[in-house]
Amino acid sequence: MALLKKLFFLLIGLAAILLGIGLVLTNPDAITIDFFGRESGPLPRGLWLLAALFTGCLTGILASLPMLLRLRRRVHVLNQQLIKLRVAPDRAKNKTE
Repeated sequence: MALLKKLFFLLIGLAAILLGIGLVLTNPDAITIDFFGRESGPLPRGLWLLAALFTGCLTGILASLPMLLRLRRRVHVLNQQLIKLRVAPDRAKNKTE
């Protein structure tokens, strides 16, 4: 199963690299972008598209991070409660014997 997971992520990474290469090759004209009065150097349009895609993905991951951490904490607390509930019947059996 771990091998399939690694293979899946490898294929996703390869697809992302191929998408990036395709974007840069099909959009080769250099453009400059004005960031709040400061111009960037001339870079290919495909590179700007990749930068925007990467920025959007990173923003989405960072936006979902607090919820993910909260859910992981909840799972940890519930697992601790489950362990206590599993141990409690064993203690009750030992007391009756």
